[in-house]
Amino acid sequence: MRDSAARHSEESSRLRVERIGRLARVARRERRERRERRERRGSALVLVLIMTLSLAGLAISAIYLTSSTGLLTRYYDKERDYRYAAEAALALGKSRVNKDTALGLPDDTAKTILSGSSLTDAGGSTISTIKVNLYAAYTGDTVGIYGQFVTLLSQAYDTGGTRHVRRLDLTAESFSRYAMFVDSFPSGVAYGTGEFIRGRAHSNTLWGSSGSPGPHYYDTVSAVTTISTSGTYDRGKIAGAARVPYPTVAKLSALPGYATTGNLNFTPVTGSAAAATNGAVNMSGRIDASNAVRGTRLSFRPVDWTNHGKLADSSYFNEQDGFMMLFDLASGMDTASLRAEMPRSGSTPVTNIVMLNQCGLLVTISNRREFFPVSRFRELWVRARVKGSTSPVISAADTATMGTGNAAAYNKILSYGPGFSRCFPAGSPYLMLSERLTNSSCALDSTNVAATTYYAWGSGASGGGCNSSKQYGGQDSTFTPNVSRCLISQAAPSPSTAGGNCTGSVRLGNWRAWGGTAVSGSPTSIQTSQKAYMWPLYKPYNLASKGVVHATAGPLFMSDTLRGNVTVYVLGRITVIDDLVYDQVPTNLNYVCRNFLGIIARDEIMLADAAMNRPRPDAGGTMRFLGPNMNYELHAVTMSLTNAVGIENYAGNTQAGATCQGNNMSGGCINQIGGVIHKWVPVTFSGTAGMRENRSVDPCQLTNRKPPFFPMTGRYVDNKYYEIDPVNVAAWTQVKSYYAKLRGRSAP
Repeated sequence: MRDSAARHSEESSRLRVERIGRLARVARRERRERRERRERRGSALVLVLIMTLSLAGLAISAIYLTSSTGLLTRYYDKERDYRYAAEAALALGKSRVNKDTALGLPDDTAKTILSGSSLTDAGGSTISTIKVNLYAAYTGDTVGIYGQFVTLLSQAYDTGGTRHVRRLDLTAESFSRYAMFVDSFPSGVAYGTGEFIRGRAHSNTLWGSSGSPGPHYYDTVSAVTTISTSGTYDRGKIAGAARVPYPTVAKLSALPGYATTGNLNFTPVTGSAAAATNGAVNMSGRIDASNAVRGTRLSFRPVDWTNHGKLADSSYFNEQDGFMMLFDLASGMDTASLRAEMPRSGSTPVTNIVMLNQCGLLVTISNRREFFPVSRFRELWVRARVKGSTSPVISAADTATMGTGNAAAYNKILSYGPGFSRCFPAGSPYLMLSERLTNSSCALDSTNVAATTYYAWGSGASGGGCNSSKQYGGQDSTFTPNVSRCLISQAAPSPSTAGGNCTGSVRLGNWRAWGGTAVSGSPTSIQTSQKAYMWPLYKPYNLASKGVVHATAGPLFMSDTLRGNVTVYVLGRITVIDDLVYDQVPTNLNYVCRNFLGIIARDEIMLADAAMNRPRPDAGGTMRFLGPNMNYELHAVTMSLTNAVGIENYAGNTQAGATCQGNNMSGGCINQIGGVIHKWVPVTFSGTAGMRENRSVDPCQLTNRKPPFFPMTGRYVDNKYYEIDPVNVAAWTQVKSYYAKLRGRSAP
């Protein structure tokens, strides 16, 4: 029993211990859970505090942002007011410059136009818190060679000082920007179908167009009165436009002085005299054999003066490579020789000295262009050399025909087409075989008085004594200072029987030497003897040049190839006798403003009705184009101060020999890249006679650049716009200094 009781007591004790352990574990778990619950209540409080502080921060930030936005808005509103005030002052200044002819802007300081002035807002109320100052002056090229510039400077300020400064550069608008400008458009004249004007056009009266579909205008056309509805206007038309004052001779009175400064002012030879003759043959070139009229020709020419070695690439020419030359006819010689004039119809008489000595065949031999006049084809050496041409290719049968010395020979020589069969003006280096005379020893006769018997250059041993090394055609470098003319024998077929012998030699004319300082250097592209006759147009060979050439009288005859920027001003008439172009086509965007020619005549500017521009009959009556092409090429802005720019005898030749824009025309197109400015519009064609106008704009015109000292319209257009730091122009002395810097000068 005791053992049982003992075991029971021990079991009870064990159970009590286990129960106490369980209770202790439960108590510990409860305490742990209570502790954990207390800890979780603390983190929530921290989270609440963080969220509260974050919201407070956001609220404060919002307050600050709202305040800053208001400040910035007010700041930008104020800045806008200052900017608008400065721009409004510029607009007032631009209007004043364009309308106030008595404004009298300086080119050595600045003129105050507005001082402490108030402006009005859109509602007409005065803006009391902002004042403006406005200054103006000529800047940049103040002489006006390439255009005048006016700089406007406006200041907007308040009691705290200058707040905003704006600068606007205005450039004077030049007449050279127009593709077509006419002061008076006759009511009976109109542009018609097939004519094109690709640049800006304006008339100070009406503008006439006719036909269906009519002419095509690629840019805006404006007129003071009305504009015809006929035609295509790509950029619209403006009727009722403001009149643009037309320039006068008085307005250009400074140009002769600019030309004199650069030794580019000259007087052409003029006057009339009995035509020089040889028996019954008129040697002057004049078709009707009456009194001959003298004249001077101006020829432009680029020359590789420094031998840079890239003659084949004319794009390499620098502006300093631009030259001109003057050729004067001798007394008794007629301007028909300068124009290469021939009868307009019927058969050409063999005694016409122009056809015999100035027209012929231009061929390519060993990559050189050589010219042989009609009068020399009776000689065996001439025909043998011509047979070696690669362009055009000439057969033995053709050369045999050329040597017969009759109408069939002349017709064959003149039948190869434009660029091959052609004529040249008197004095051209290409005419060496008919204008360079020698004695019996092949020595050049430069005075035309030393010998009684003359020979044309190249004549053989039995004649002029020239050996085979001197038997070649005229080239662009075969220059002869003093040229003569004679009747070259057509009676014998070879030099062995005196072929090439001259009879009746007369002085034809001479090239005029330049009056300035001799140009140093030895260009290989011209003969040494030619150097004295080259008139440099630019620095460094003509340091005083201002780009102006002036002739004191007319007529002046012009042609050939220009390199550079030049204005030619003639107190008389100008006759363009052959293509007058730049050394690079101006529409090529790689050469924008590389060249720019302005031609101004007091009287008319006319394209010559002669063999180099219009078709002429050969000995059989077949019409031939004897120029470089079937159309006329002109690169220039042309201006007549009192007359028109047009075509001589536009209706005098009705034979359709070419086309212009699909229209049959005896003279083809006038392909002009540039502009025409004249007092009135002339007629250039009638039916199939004359030449149609096909005019394109020079990209340089779109920049409002101009040839040197070319006349202005009196209007100014926006050029450049700047914002200036107010600190730099706050005071009057700073304003003057700023303008001086724009001119490249020290402050006055």
